[in-house]
Amino acid sequence: MNQCKSFLFSCLLSTNFTKKIKEGAGVLFNLTIDVLETKCHVISKKPWKKCEVKDVANVSVYGHCMASISVGKSVELRSYKCAIQQVPATVIVDTCPDCPTVVQLDDPILAETTNLILQKYNRMNRLPNYFTLLNVTGARIQWVVGPAYFVEFTIRETVCAKDTPDVDLTQCKMMDCEFAHKAFCTGSHTTLDDGTFQTKLPIEVKCKIFEPEAAKAEEEAHVRGDSGHQSEDEDHKHAHTHLHPYEHHHHPPNSNQASPRLKGSLGIVVVLPPPHVPPPPRASAAASHCPAKRIDLSQEEN
Repeated sequence: MNQCKSFLFSCLLSTNFTKKIKEGAGVLFNLTIDVLETKCHVISKKPWKKCEVKDVANVSVYGHCMASISVGKSVELRSYKCAIQQVPATVIVDTCPDCPTVVQLDDPILAETTNLILQKYNRMNRLPNYFTLLNVTGARIQWVVGPAYFVEFTIRETVCAKDTPDVDLTQCKMMDCEFAHKAFCTGSHTTLDDGTFQTKLPIEVKCKIFEPEAAKAEEEAHVRGDSGHQSEDEDHKHAHTHLHPYEHHHHPPNSNQASPRLKGSLGIVVVLPPPHVPPPPRASAAASHCPAKRIDLSQEEN
């Protein structure tokens, strides 16, 4: 269910389940599960049980899933169907009047906001290559001294090195090897009340870089000493540096290791629009005639 552009979901509770005993194949459970969106992006590969659920201020998403699970000699997910939707804006405002509200991701100002935030991150991080935008996953707005925009997005390492002069980041291709770094970023930028951008105003950015799975596996192989070669550089690390594709050491698969089994899609996720919440009824006017009869103040003074 955790799609490549979304966040991990946490299981809230199971509202219904049935079981069917299948001869020679164990038991088939059909579950209905309530789920809540967490703060962990899918690229983190973090177990959902260790993820914090989003609160209303973070514009949470909720839903329910129907899943079929086979339990026998092993536990296997057979199928699932989920429907998720965003908490309505009116509920957020009623619960937290001062919290930021949602901005549509196709708003043109978000592209410039994200670009400014990414520029700052490329200047401040210590990795040798530039990063480029993957996806904008969420955006909110709040009025401070002017409109403040809060953006969430993912980035990926490019082939363009920072020590290359006059780099046009729009022309930098994403690194497509298995060792490319990805990151999930949050940032904010405040504009003047006339909507014009002022780079002198503070731009906040925070990114969490996730070490590629291939780099972790190779580093573990180095530690075990079974990588099949002697490294010339004993300080070879992937934690904060990136080797170019031709520098990576690719190893033939171990015949004793089981190959991952490729599977087709097991289910679907349907994203529904936020439910309509009617506004509260307006209070009755205190005056018997609203608007009341106008008073000519000039005549009153005379």
